[in-house]
Amino acid sequence: MKSSTSSMWVQTNLPDYQLLAPCDQRAIFSDGNAGSCEQVEKAASLGLTAEHIYFSTPGKTEDALRRAIGKCRFIANDRDELNQINRVAQPLLKPGFLESVGLRIIPEAYDDKKQFGIPERELPELAQAIKAFGGISVRGCFVQGSTEGLHGKALGKYFRTCYELAKRMTVILPCGMPYLCVSGGAEPAYKNALEHPETLEDFLREAKIVATQNQNAFYAKLLIT
Repeated sequence: MKSSTSSMWVQTNLPDYQLLAPCDQRAIFSDGNAGSCEQVEKAASLGLTAEHIYFSTPGKTEDALRRAIGKCRFIANDRDELNQINRVAQPLLKPGFLESVGLRIIPEAYDDKKQFGIPERELPELAQAIKAFGGISVRGCFVQGSTEGLHGKALGKYFRTCYELAKRMTVILPCGMPYLCVSGGAEPAYKNALEHPETLEDFLREAKIVATQNQNAFYAKLLIT
């Protein structure tokens, strides 16, 4: 999703889903995805608040996390990353405050063993571990599964699966869900329009149904990458 044409297509045809692109490709005061603590700091210096900057933590040092504390929404891929964020955050937070951390979750039906994140089946066990964390609060998720070959109703079903998984998370962990990101959903949506235009309407209808259900009951911000 690097070209302006494909990005514009997603923004035009999926208006209920906010496209999340790298911070350095976003207009100021629009949500962005940071790849480093330097990008987090730059986005913050330009006026983006922590609620609009998403920072994935795989491979990040404790110093990088420390510099980003309070300036972003962290996205953790596994329990070790949650432990690391918790360890860094605890001594820096004011009493009664917790650092907001989202999770990257792999839905069971779309797990090709090549995705990075926490498998859906591990959520109940993770719920027990989270109780021991004193510096973080799980809020939000990036749902990431294999979308290879999906279009039409099948791609729409993937969007629905992401939404239903986010709802289950709030009960299993439990946790808040201020946002839900359909990770990797933008490219297959655009390819659907180019390669399978005859099924595009089916997909768009399903994506709209998910957005309507969210607006009527769940109220999460819908993001897409």
